[in-house]
Amino acid sequence: MIKCYRIKHKPTGLYFKPSKGGSNLSTKGKIYPSKPSLKWAGDTIRIRIRGDEVEKLSKVKQILINYFNLKVEGQKYTWVDEYKRVPIEDWEIEIYNNER
Repeated sequence: MIKCYRIKHKPTGLYFKPSKGGSNLSTKGKIYPSKPSLKWAGDTIRIRIRGDEVEKLSKVKQILINYFNLKVEGQKYTWVDEYKRVPIEDWEIEIYNNER
C-alpha cells in the first residue's frame, strides 16, 4: 500500500485544498502521494461564501464562519470573500488512510 498524506488545519479539523477561486479548506482536502511541506498551505486561508449559500450553509462553511467569526447575513446578496492569516503551527501533516 502506498502512503498518502493530507495537510490538516488543526483548529477547524478541515483539510487544505489548493484553489484558484474558492475556499482553501474542505472535509477531504488534497491527497498527496508523497509527504508535503506545511509551507504549501501557506499562512493565509481564503474563505468564499456566496449569497445563495447563506440560507443553507454546508458543515464546512458553518465551521469557517464560527472559527473565524465571519459576519454573514441571511440575504441573497451577501458575499464573503476574505483572506485570513493562520500561523504555520495551525497545520499538521496527516497520513491519509485510503482503506474505506
